[in-house]
Amino acid sequence: MNISLQEVKTYYDEHTSDKLKNFVAGNARVRKAWLTVEQWAPKNPQRILEIGCGIGDTCWRMTRQWLDAEVVGLDISSISLETAQKLFSSSRLSFVQGPLVKGLIASKFDLIVLMDVYEHIQVEDRPQLHQALKDLINDKGRIILSFPTPRHQAWLRKYKPDGLQPIDEDIDVNTILSLASDLDTEVLLYQEVDVWHEGDYAHAVLGKREDRVVANKTDQFKQGFQKLIHTLLFKVAYSTKLASIRRKIKFAKYSR
Repeated sequence: MNISLQEVKTYYDEHTSDKLKNFVAGNARVRKAWLTVEQWAPKNPQRILEIGCGIGDTCWRMTRQWLDAEVVGLDISSISLETAQKLFSSSRLSFVQGPLVKGLIASKFDLIVLMDVYEHIQVEDRPQLHQALKDLINDKGRIILSFPTPRHQAWLRKYKPDGLQPIDEDIDVNTILSLASDLDTEVLLYQEVDVWHEGDYAHAVLGKREDRVVANKTDQFKQGFQKLIHTLLFKVAYSTKLASIRRKIKFAKYSR
């Protein structure tokens, strides 16, 4: 079913109040996605773009997380962006209205976030979005996405169809691999996460791997500690085994 851009805009305009409620009350889906953004964002990103920013609360959070970053929020809903401007606009946070198309935003970004957005892009519109993303991401930049799994989408269609939006496509690992290929990037992360049900959402990170990746100091410590424990356990097991053998030899000696 082909949905017009105006229908999509009207839907999100009418649901701006829901976004405000989620911001005030908190949303488990957003909290989970934010943890992945924190973990996988490039170190000290200078320019960040959030596509489908809604009322701008995650954009605002990113300005607080990275104090030197300039953040741009993009959304199709004019009412959502009016709310975002009133609540969060600052010298480092600006908002742009419209669907992301080539030329709408000129500069490049170190981090692009699509939090529960990609599934709301019609399949036939993906090539245009992919080209725009390719033009906007820096060579060492990363794109972070969160989206419902096909399993969760099937559950919604069967048990809670009113939870679906006008466009709600299935996104799986093959979809993400295709996106990465179009952007000349690699899939650095693809994992299912549990929000309300087991494996109901997935997170993906796209980017380019460095030729040589320096191991994280914490990981090095963990690996060294694990190796030490393994060695100690081996020595204990070996000593126990050796003592047992010695007892058997001693017993055999005195039993003669």
